[in-house]
Amino acid sequence: MAQRQQQLTRRLAIAVAACSMVVAACSDDKSSSETTQAGSETTQAGSETTMGGGNAIAAERVAAFLNPTTELPLSAPVKVEAGKKLFYVQCSVSACAEIAVGIEAAAKAAGWEYETASHQDTPETVASAFDAAIAADADVVLTSGNPREWFAPQLETLAGQGTPVVAWSMPEGFEPGDGVSVNLLTQDDYYFYGVLMADYAALNSPNKNILFVGLPTFPVLSTVQQGFEDEIAIVCPECTVDITEVAVTDLGTNLPGTVVSKLQANPELDHIVYAFGGMLFGVPEAIEGAGLGDQATAISQAGGPLNFSFIAAGQHQVAEVGLASELMGWRAVDAAARILAGEGPGRADTPPLAVIDGHPDILSGGLPLQILEADSIVDPTTLWPGVAGFQDLFAALWAG
Repeated sequence: MAQRQQQLTRRLAIAVAACSMVVAACSDDKSSSETTQAGSETTQAGSETTMGGGNAIAAERVAAFLNPTTELPLSAPVKVEAGKKLFYVQCSVSACAEIAVGIEAAAKAAGWEYETASHQDTPETVASAFDAAIAADADVVLTSGNPREWFAPQLETLAGQGTPVVAWSMPEGFEPGDGVSVNLLTQDDYYFYGVLMADYAALNSPNKNILFVGLPTFPVLSTVQQGFEDEIAIVCPECTVDITEVAVTDLGTNLPGTVVSKLQANPELDHIVYAFGGMLFGVPEAIEGAGLGDQATAISQAGGPLNFSFIAAGQHQVAEVGLASELMGWRAVDAAARILAGEGPGRADTPPLAVIDGHPDILSGGLPLQILEADSIVDPTTLWPGVAGFQDLFAALWAG
C-alpha cells in the first residue's frame, strides 16, 4: 500500500505537465467540505459580461475547445542554428520522462547536443542537477518548475553567464524574468483549466448539482480550483456547488469512498469535477461497486491513459482537458531556439474565447488545448499528441 501511495503521489506531482515544483510548495494537507449556492456576483472573468449570458458563453467556449487543433498555435518560423548544447534538468516523475522524449527528439532534429541530469525533487538534488548544467557549459538550460529558492545560486550563475533558462509549470507569468526567460505553462493557464471545466460542468449537469474535488496541497491545483469557482458563479448562478478538498494521502485510499458517500447522500448530484486526472484512481470502480455508476459523470484535467481508458469505457468520466507532454518538449526546444536567435521565446495569441480579464498569459506558451471525449480519443493507452504530426510541423518552422 505504501508503495502504491508513493507512486500515486509522484504521478500527481507533474502529470499536470511536469509540475515538479509543486511538491516543495506544499502546505499542510487538509480535508474539508463546503456546500454553497454559487452566487451571481461578478468575478475576474470579465469578457463574459459582454457576450450575452453565462450558459451561452459556456456553450460557445466548450464547443470551441472540443475541436481538435490541427496546426501549432505558434506558427512563426525561426532559423535554428545547429551545434548548440542543450541541458535538461529533469525531475523524477513519469511526465518529465515523457517530456524528455520530446526534448531529445527535438534537439536531434535541430542538430543540437543533448545532455541531462535527473534529480529527486529535493532542494539538494535539484541544486546538484543545476550544478551539472553549469559544468556542462550549455547554451540553454531547460527545467520544470521547481521552486526558485532550490536553485537560486545556480540561476544567478547562469544569468551571469548569459545562459537562458526555459521552464514550465511555474506559478508565475509567461516571461517571469529574474533568470528565467520563459515559463511555458503559466499560472493563468491553470486558472483557465478551471474555467473550462466549470463551463463543461454547467452544460453537463442536468440537475445543476455539481461536486468539485480539489487538492489544495499543490498551489497550481488551487489555481485550477479558483478558476472553477470564479467561472461557475458566472455561468451557472443557479447551480448548487459542493467544494470538497482532499489530501494527497486520500488518493486511491479514502477518496473513492468519499465520492461514493457524496453520491449516496445527494441523489441530485450528477456531475463531478476533479482538479487533476490522477485523482480518479479507483473512483469509477468504487462508484460502480456501490451501484451508482449511472448517477454522475465527471471531467478532470491534465490526466493520461488512466483517464482516457475510463472515458473510452464509459466509466464515470466523460471528458478530460488534455495536455500534450511530448509536444511540450518540442515547444521547449523551439522556445530555446528563438531565444538564442535573439527573438524572444515566441508568444502565441490567446484565442478570443480564452481571453479573461486579469489573466493575460492564457495559452501564451503556444501549446494546444482540447476537451477530449470518447470520440476524440484514438488510442486510450497512449498519450495525447495535441497536434497530429507535430514533429514535422516544428521541423518545417525551423527550416527558416
